Amino acid sequence: MHRSFLAAVITMAGLLSAGAIARAQDASQPVTIVTYAEVAPARAVEARKLIIRYAEAVRKADGAVQVEAGQRISDPGHFALVEQWKSQSAKQAFASTDAYTKFRAALDPLRSAAYDERIHNGLSVGPSKPAPKGAILVLTHVDVVPTQVEPGTAKVKAFVEQGRKAPGNLRFDDNVQANRKNHFTVVEAWKSQSEKNAWISSKTVRIFREELQPMGGALYDERVFKVL
Repeated sequence: MHRSFLAAVITMAGLLSAGAIARAQDASQPVTIVTYAEVAPARAVEARKLIIRYAEAVRKADGAVQVEAGQRISDPGHFALVEQWKSQSAKQAFASTDAYTKFRAALDPLRSAAYDERIHNGLSVGPSKPAPKGAILVLTHVDVVPTQVEPGTAKVKAFVEQGRKAPGNLRFDDNVQANRKNHFTVVEAWKSQSEKNAWISSKTVRIFREELQPMGGALYDERVFKVL
């Protein structure tokens, strides 16, 4: 019992220290910021306008590479932002601007949950191809148990690289959360829902999901949005 507890403590300490080192070292490295924002259903129209304006401001910012904003198809009060920056310091500089602070101040009264902003480092990021308005944006949170980080990382990376070859795919990226090396966000963009459906019906996806499941530390959380 004592040895098991000690091993768990050492494992978690290693993950936390690795996350701290990553944050310290990556200030000048490219980052992807994935943000989830949930608002009261009655305030979805207001929030949509705010998020579109925010995305437009990000596109003009120094150090911004690409930004996608999406509204969840199943829950119109749920929104997502995927921001790619040349460096974390560039994102931090933007976070001190009026555009960012005014956006947060205007959005806060509409929120029904915390503003969930997560910093990621790219593990396998394909060519930057902005998705057009109305395209499908898919964000999947993948969590593997700490003892399966290495095989889990390899499996998710191989999966996204296969997905880029699928008909209708615009983007398929694998990102690891900067402070949790066993948490990944898979970012996909598709020309249409039917092409996304064809992909998830393929043998490749079924094998990946079946092989990943024993490594999983949480539900495979896939959320589908329409690009704004």
